[in-house]
Amino acid sequence: MNYVLLSQFEFTLENFNIINLISFTLVGLSLILFLKDNSLYNKVRNRKITEAFEENKNNILIEKCKLILFVVVLSLAIIVTYCTKGYVLFNVTMMTLSVLIVPIFEELFFREYIWNYLSNFIKSKSKIICITSILSGIYNIGYIDVIRNYVILYNNSSYTFEVIISKIMIGTVFGIVLGLVKYRFRDVGFCILLRSLFAIFIR
Repeated sequence: MNYVLLSQFEFTLENFNIINLISFTLVGLSLILFLKDNSLYNKVRNRKITEAFEENKNNILIEKCKLILFVVVLSLAIIVTYCTKGYVLFNVTMMTLSVLIVPIFEELFFREYIWNYLSNFIKSKSKIICITSILSGIYNIGYIDVIRNYVILYNNSSYTFEVIISKIMIGTVFGIVLGLVKYRFRDVGFCILLRSLFAIFIR
């Protein structure tokens, strides 16, 4: 998929990054659609969402925190988009992908589907947090062709290795934080908002 998209554009770092985001999103959405009717992923999910709703529906503080966080994320996204040099359309596209689409996909996939799938077999929440965090960290690398393209772009395999390791480490640390939030509040919406906030600061 990346090869087809890149063949239509000039091979630059900016085009490479935006095509990666599009590619990851399309693959991720396909996985979510494929897994959504699987009982191993949805059985626990439905029960936990219902429980979380019943426990939190009267908790005004939690809803206020989510609203405040949403306003902060939206405000920062708008400010960063229009303060970043370059084409406005490109900045808006990148911000939409990295702060909206990708966080929604990643958190639904790792902190919802994978989390609930593992809950069928693993009782320890700390193990589930570790596994989902490592998986999401590794996912940040991308596919094999992404690594090859990084080598071509940077023309330095050792530097590429450092970039890959840093992506894994950052993704894993973020995954642990988001896993703890998921465990504490049992609300993937919080995870999505925090993931969006992280995306703004690491741009």
